[in-house]
Amino acid sequence: MQYLIVKHSHITFVVLTIFLFNLRFWLRFIRPEKPLPKILKVIPHINDTLLLFTGLWLMKITHFTPFANANWLGVKLLILLAYIFLGGMTFRAIPRSTRSWLGYVLSMVCVFSIVYLALNKPF
Repeated sequence: MQYLIVKHSHITFVVLTIFLFNLRFWLRFIRPEKPLPKILKVIPHINDTLLLFTGLWLMKITHFTPFANANWLGVKLLILLAYIFLGGMTFRAIPRSTRSWLGYVLSMVCVFSIVYLALNKPF
């Protein structure tokens, strides 16, 4: 029962992360002259902290260890680091710039790669 609660919480935080990232990007794209509301700068950090916490909790429950007994989890964590770097690059770049678009597209590639690995666990 505990596993299912933590797993579904983790999935909820994943969906919220994707939604909030896209919301922030597209608001900056549509209105580059206006700063993002303060709440949209704070809530993603809280959500991502809860996402990390539930992910670590799932690792504790399942006894998965990155690169030891779950290679897919290690790869997923490396892609997560790339996502964090690319997300930072995206939001530091000038809205509508090539760098902003590149960061956004590569961030989304990372997100969908992480989801793919989580759903398929190929190795």
